[in-house]
Amino acid sequence: MKTLYIKARAPSRIGIAGGGSDLPAFFERYGGAVLNVAIDLYSYTKMCKTSFSATNIISHDWGVTREIKDTELEFDKNPKDNVDIVKAVMKECGIKPIDGYEILIHSMAPKNSGLAGSSALLTSLLLVMSNVAGKPILDRKLLAETAIKIERNILKRKGGYQDQYASVFGGFNFIEFSKSGTKEYPLRLQEDLIAELHSAFMLFETPYQRLKQAHDIEKKKEEDVEKEGESVEHLKNIRDYAYKMKDALIGGDLQSMGWYLHESWLEKQKLPGVSDPKIKRLYEIARKNGAYGGKLCGAGGGGFLFIISEISNRKRVINALKKEGANLVNFDFDFKGAITWRTAY
Repeated sequence: MKTLYIKARAPSRIGIAGGGSDLPAFFERYGGAVLNVAIDLYSYTKMCKTSFSATNIISHDWGVTREIKDTELEFDKNPKDNVDIVKAVMKECGIKPIDGYEILIHSMAPKNSGLAGSSALLTSLLLVMSNVAGKPILDRKLLAETAIKIERNILKRKGGYQDQYASVFGGFNFIEFSKSGTKEYPLRLQEDLIAELHSAFMLFETPYQRLKQAHDIEKKKEEDVEKEGESVEHLKNIRDYAYKMKDALIGGDLQSMGWYLHESWLEKQKLPGVSDPKIKRLYEIARKNGAYGGKLCGAGGGGFLFIISEISNRKRVINALKKEGANLVNFDFDFKGAITWRTAY
């Protein structure tokens, strides 16, 4: 009998605008809004049944192989790898390690890059394990909501709500968050505009890795919001820039979009745990060489730098940042979102 493999992939994302306003401590009081785009740096899951009475988890990103049994669906308070994500999805889907499976996971987005690779991984795991458990395929909104529930309620990790929607839906999305619910607005853009955006959007892997976990940085922001600290006004401004950037994007106004991105990034650096002098220096170099604007991806503290620049200045920005050890990462937009399939190998 041939072994059947269930596979899935889910895209990571660039959070263009509004990041931080998707934290529940903020949006449940003041409303939040984000603009993002899914990209083809995928997280993959491959799973099959085995004849053993334990489950083998292979993580290519962390270089670990872990065997877990029925009593081991417990979570590490200070995880050193991404195996806890696998355990959390197994728990949600009712899959018992003792039934025997092999699960391979891999993310193209580097660890702590700020591109939401862990949320994409969780989404791909959820698609595969729902299939293995014989559960009906969830509609896209419910899939995103279930991924959020796992990350927040089972893993107990603080964070915003945009990553899972970007990973599930793919494409360009404008999303509004409030206490009463979430509204997703997929942006249907003309092909000429998509090509123009691809020529203007650049990602750079900086030599400065984020030292803290994203959920630790987000926890500080939420605590400040709950105390009605300075973060509240900064996040309100960041949220408002998301609306302006969405309008500029739809209108194909790259210069305005870059300017709003710049102003929003200046605002975000005032939040706890975001600012870093080395990242600031890289950003200033990009601006001096013609970039309209940019920001650090993700929660802050280090990782990937996102830049918007008109095509005539693209090479200048690339060369200037390369001299500082920040290398261009090629990517394309993903418009399919999370998908799953089966193979015999």
